Amino acid sequence: MVETERQIPRSASIWQLLAAVRSTITSPVRFCLYLVLASTPLLAISGEVFGIVSLRIVSNFFLFPLLGHLVVVVVVFKPDGMDRTAFAGFAWGLVACAGYDCFRLPSVYGFHLWGDFFGRVGGWATGTSSNYLAGYLWRYLGDGAGIGVVVFILAAAIGIASWPRRRVVGFTIAFAVFPVWTGLVLTDRLAPAGRALFPLTATTLTLSLAGHLIYGAILGYGLWASQARNERALALARSASATIAPHPAPTSSWPKPVSTAGARAPR
Repeated sequence: MVETERQIPRSASIWQLLAAVRSTITSPVRFCLYLVLASTPLLAISGEVFGIVSLRIVSNFFLFPLLGHLVVVVVVFKPDGMDRTAFAGFAWGLVACAGYDCFRLPSVYGFHLWGDFFGRVGGWATGTSSNYLAGYLWRYLGDGAGIGVVVFILAAAIGIASWPRRRVVGFTIAFAVFPVWTGLVLTDRLAPAGRALFPLTATTLTLSLAGHLIYGAILGYGLWASQARNERALALARSASATIAPHPAPTSSWPKPVSTAGARAPR
């Protein structure tokens, strides 16, 4: 009986959380479209390693021509605050990826502790044996920025972005470790012969984990900073609307698609 009473509020809180997330996501189709587009580059590498789908097919026929054009059409013809959140995640994902590489590249080319497998990734995408330019474009524009988009829109939907800075950074670091780093290690561990990205040793595991911790920390700071900026903009919009209306403007996890909307004079 006591156990049943303990489970009731827990179940209620879960349903309340799901209801809050549902009410926060104003456009489920747009939300799912961003999730699929942003996570495809990372998942496609695992698909290539396991022989499920070719990275070249994903890039030539699915990722850029199909999903990319859909996002452009949606953003142009029906803008939404979610677009600004996704763009902020994209930008901070690039910054976090660069921070990761400030640590990784010296360990690869300076100390020669492990290899650089992004030439192989670029070769998979272009149908050649190796292509570092394509590989690093995939790393930054696909993996790094894509993970940033996923984290930012999930955080906005769940309400994580409004947490204190320490908890926000803790969430993004945890996400960078699981599922991102864990998925990379499992892909390497289970890869068929000759398809592994890099050999799994104590050194490579430590270096790759440290890099993902750096990535997650930078991304978390960016998420917190972006939310703080959105709150300042919302406060300005409230003060502007308070001078022309008796009620404050409604709040939302997503920033307004047009920043001057709250300052328009009534007609």
